[in-house]
Amino acid sequence: MSLRIKRMLCAVLLLLAALTTTGCWNRIELNEVAITSATGVDWDGENWIVSYQVLIPAAISSVTGGSGGGGPKSPIIVYSTKGKTIRDAIMHSYSESPRKLFFAHNRVVVIGEKAMQRGVNELIDVYFRNSSTRETVSVLATPGTARRVLEQFMQLQAISGAGMKEIILSEMKNTSILPNIPVYQLAMEVIGDAKSAVVPEIFVSGTEDTSSLESFGSTSIPSKLKLGRLAVLKDDKMIGWMNRKESLGASYLRDSVQQSYVVVPCEDDKGKKGYNTIHVLKSSTKVIPKLQNGQLVFTADVDVTGTLMESNCAQDLYKPGVIQSLEQGGQKQVSNLLQEAWAKGQEMKADVFGAAEKTHRKYPKQWKEWSKNWDEVFKEAALEPKVKFRMARMGLSNKSFQYLMDKEGK
Repeated sequence: MSLRIKRMLCAVLLLLAALTTTGCWNRIELNEVAITSATGVDWDGENWIVSYQVLIPAAISSVTGGSGGGGPKSPIIVYSTKGKTIRDAIMHSYSESPRKLFFAHNRVVVIGEKAMQRGVNELIDVYFRNSSTRETVSVLATPGTARRVLEQFMQLQAISGAGMKEIILSEMKNTSILPNIPVYQLAMEVIGDAKSAVVPEIFVSGTEDTSSLESFGSTSIPSKLKLGRLAVLKDDKMIGWMNRKESLGASYLRDSVQQSYVVVPCEDDKGKKGYNTIHVLKSSTKVIPKLQNGQLVFTADVDVTGTLMESNCAQDLYKPGVIQSLEQGGQKQVSNLLQEAWAKGQEMKADVFGAAEKTHRKYPKQWKEWSKNWDEVFKEAALEPKVKFRMARMGLSNKSFQYLMDKEGK
């Protein structure tokens, strides 16, 4: 067979293959969908209430400075539907929305406290069972209703759903007090050995709502969305809260501290007291289970590196004794955070630190017995913090400004 005939046959085959394709059979046009930036889930005692924060693309430009008559318009609209199941509630949206809800750009899901107390297993099932949703959506808890949170506008961010995502990422990166918990991580913790999980809190601070753009007509706003405590879940149900200090201790034990701050008391040569602020640059934690006289004990090996950011004590910062005092003060503060968080977890019988998984891996034979009553085993287990705190830098000046002022005054 000649080369020319082979080429002709290949061309015919390619043409036939092209004719059998169906094109973009499952395409989704932008004007057919309602893009959802945030979702809220509440429970009224009998039904699930699902709220949707839907974008209005034509109005976004007016809020962000684009031209258009009539002044700025709301870039979002919030509405809710009710059902016996979460999916049932979502299906009711077809009866009141001209467009199909599109969840691929959903950034956060906010869960009301009553819904958290009832359990999050149904919500997790919805996210893992449907291809239109993403498991990377961040989960937030609120002490009131989720709908109220979705209705609020945020400063510096036209779409509050995206703003809530950014604020939790910023908190995790810069202070590490609260973690970012995607849906898939929440699911892994709920079904883990300890069956305990955490979810950061978001709430409306202030008495008035900022659900109208008129609230931004002045330099201050009556209320704002703010991150707060850490919701603790046991067997997929919320059982209580950790305060921010306990939450930071939990972050150290979970080895999720990226950057943070430590405030250490100080005292100068004249007995005048003040505070030093240390910026934690790096931190790593290893929680190690061990048996001591038949009793399970955990050692928390924490390695912290920091730099001095502020000092209001009159002291020469490069004296070995001052540096040692800073390191000892930082070590004490971190150790206290660990102990407070551990004690709170034991009080709630919620191992949110990953201790169960580490124990399971190290002692698989004993775990068969411990797993039957892990809550009691964890409650009796002691924690031994071993913190290594190292000052990497003391800043641009080797003396505090207060020290220089005292020297000039002599």
